[in-house]
Amino acid sequence: MFSLRHRSGQAILLLLVAFALRSPFFGNPVIHSDEQFYLLVGDRLLHGAWPFVDIFDRKPVGLFLIFAGIRSVGGDGVLMYQLAATLVATATAFLVARIVSRLCSDDANPVASVGAALIYLVWIIVFDGAGGQSAIWGNALMAAAALLMLDTTRGHRHISLRGAGAMLLIGLAMQIKYTAMFEGIFFGLTLVWAAYREGRSIGRLAADAGLWIGAALFPTALAWIVYAAAGHGDAFVFANFLSIFGQQDDDTLNSNLLKLLGGVGMSLPLAWLAWRGRRAGSFALGWLAAAVIAILIMHTFELLYLLPLALPLSVAAGTGLSGPTVRTTMVRLAAVLVFGALAATVMTSIRIGRRGNARQIAQLVQMIGQQPRGCMFAYGSEPILYFLTRSCLPTPYIFRSHLGQTAESHGTGVDPVVEVARLLAARPGVIVVRAPKPSTNLATQALVLRAIATRYRLVGSVKIGGLPQSVYRLRTDAAR
Repeated sequence: MFSLRHRSGQAILLLLVAFALRSPFFGNPVIHSDEQFYLLVGDRLLHGAWPFVDIFDRKPVGLFLIFAGIRSVGGDGVLMYQLAATLVATATAFLVARIVSRLCSDDANPVASVGAALIYLVWIIVFDGAGGQSAIWGNALMAAAALLMLDTTRGHRHISLRGAGAMLLIGLAMQIKYTAMFEGIFFGLTLVWAAYREGRSIGRLAADAGLWIGAALFPTALAWIVYAAAGHGDAFVFANFLSIFGQQDDDTLNSNLLKLLGGVGMSLPLAWLAWRGRRAGSFALGWLAAAVIAILIMHTFELLYLLPLALPLSVAAGTGLSGPTVRTTMVRLAAVLVFGALAATVMTSIRIGRRGNARQIAQLVQMIGQQPRGCMFAYGSEPILYFLTRSCLPTPYIFRSHLGQTAESHGTGVDPVVEVARLLAARPGVIVVRAPKPSTNLATQALVLRAIATRYRLVGSVKIGGLPQSVYRLRTDAAR
C-alpha cells in the first residue's frame, strides 16, 4: 500500500513529481549551452577525443565521463541525458528527505522531510537546472556525503573510515564541479570537530585529517596521473587550474547586483524557513554558508550558479517546515511550493523564449545537413549542432565563448584571432553564425564576416530563441 511513512512510497512520489516537472523539457537540445557541450564532449570521448587536449574546457573530466557513460547506452543522446538527470535529481531529493529526517527526527511525521525533497525538485528548476547541468550530478554525491557524515558524527562509529568515505564522495563531486571543494572544507572541519569531541589525541586527529584530505583529493590526483601518463599533464593542469585566471568578467557591477538580488529574492521563502529551523538545522546552515562563500569567491551570480546552493538550502528549509500541527506544516509547504512553481514557470518561459526549442534547432540542422564536408564551424552558435550533424571539429575551442566572446580573449591559452584565422584558412564547408551580442569578440567576428563575404553563400536563417542564426556554405568556386 502506498504510504509516505514508507521510504518506497516517498521514492515513488518524488519520481512522479520529478518527471512531471522535467518532462516538458525532454527532447529539447537547447535547454542550456553548457549541457549541449557536455553531451558533445561525452560523445566524442567515446570516439577517442581527450577533454582539455582535443576539446578545450575547464570543467573536470568526471563530468564528461558521466555524459560518455550515458552515450554508451545508446538511444537519443539528448533524451537519454535528460532522463538520466531526472533519475539523479530524484535520488538527490530522496537523500534530502533522509538528511532532514536525521536532523529533525520526523520519521513519525514525514511531511517536513518529504517537503524538503519536493522543494529541492522545484528549486532546481527555478535555478536553471531543468536539464543536466553539472550541479545536478554533483549534488547527488554531496547529499550522499552529507548523509554519511551525519550518521558518522552523530554515532561516532568508525569515524575515520566512514569520514574517509564521505570525503571521497566529495572528491568525486569535485571531479564534476570544483567549487564542491568549499563545501568539502566545511564537511572536513565538521568531521575534525566530531573526532575532537570524541576525545582523540592530537596525533590521531592529524592522521584522520590527513586521511580525509587525501580521500577528497584522490579522484583529482588520479585524473591528473592518467593525463600525465598519456603525455597530457600540462594540458590538464592548464585547463583545470590555470586558465580560469585569464577569464574576464563581462558583467558590470550593476548587472551582477541585479543577478544577485534576483537569486536572493527567489530564495527568500526558503531562507525564512531555514532561519525558523536554525536550532535543528545548524549543520545545514553551516553547509549553506559554505556554498554561499563559494558563489561569492567565484563571483558568478547567474541563477545557474546557485544550483549547488539548492541542496543545502532545501535541507535547511526542511528543518523549519514543521509546525505545531501537521496542518500547519502542510500549509507552509504548500505556500512555498506555490511560490516556487510560479517562479519556475515564469523563468522557464523566459528561458525558452530566449534560447529556443527543438523545432527551431531541427530546422537549422536540416539546412546544415549531416557530416558537412570540410567540417562545420559554429561561430557563437549552439555546440549541440556538432553533435546533431555529426560534424568533425575544426578546432579544439568549440564552445561558443572560446573564440566568439571577449571574456575568453586571454582564457584559453591561444590567441582567438590567430586560431580563427587558422581554421578559416582551412575553409570549413559550413559556417553557422549567431547574431552578435554585446559580449561578442569584434576581432574574431570581423574575420568570420570577411570570410563569409568572399567565399560563402547564404543557405538560410532560423531564429533560435531570441536571436537569428544563419547557415553559410562554402561556394564551389571557392573550394580548393
